[in-house]
Amino acid sequence: MKNLLAVNLFLITTLFLAACVTVDPKLVAANMKVIAPQGAGPFPVIIYFQGTGGHNRRQETWARWFKRHGVASAIVDNAWIRRRTQNPTGSRYTEDAAIAWDLLKNDARIDGGRFAIMGFSRGGGMSLMSGSHFGAERAIPDFVFALYPGGFGQNWCSHSHDDRTRIFIFFGDEDDIGPADGLFEACRDLANREDNVTYHELKGATHGYDDTMGQFFWCCRPPLKVRVSPNPEAVAITRDIILKAIKDRWKLSDPPES
Repeated sequence: MKNLLAVNLFLITTLFLAACVTVDPKLVAANMKVIAPQGAGPFPVIIYFQGTGGHNRRQETWARWFKRHGVASAIVDNAWIRRRTQNPTGSRYTEDAAIAWDLLKNDARIDGGRFAIMGFSRGGGMSLMSGSHFGAERAIPDFVFALYPGGFGQNWCSHSHDDRTRIFIFFGDEDDIGPADGLFEACRDLANREDNVTYHELKGATHGYDDTMGQFFWCCRPPLKVRVSPNPEAVAITRDIILKAIKDRWKLSDPPES
């Protein structure tokens, strides 16, 4: 019995200590790439969350687009901060955006009072649940852009943000994960309940519709084969919605014609 109690105490202590571990800001700084428009600024900024795959293809593409509109981007390698190549099932990394903001507020190019959080797939879920790390000494994000979010379980669609943060959720209507995990209905319900949340379902778009390459991957329980297919039309609609929101709030001017 004593051995069993000792084992249980060890497991509880281990779990408690693991929950208390925070990410070293130096690791975030070493694994964060800032892409800013030309000029002195200060510019509003987008802080990104990776998806399960751990890559930054989408972030790089979005950063180039935001740069043309006078917005900076902070691309954080959530996986490599933790010395891994992916963000596996069950992983949580909601604090990374707040640590990134702490670093960015000291960058003369960045306006820490004008920022948004953007995430993809599991990173979309992290972006929705990152709100508890903001407030008090940290500013709160003006926007959250959650693209095909998940990673917190079936029938889950929620957030931890202040009601002053405008939240935009995007799903393709051909996303294999959406109906399988009950995310379409859950996100529609969330948008119906909360005035600061809007839900956008894009016709003909799959999971990862803003990616630069098509592929299949397996996820979920039971196992589900998920199709990813780039969809420029859906991306254009998403960009139009985002641009209208940030231009109004951040008083952005139109980019010069090339």
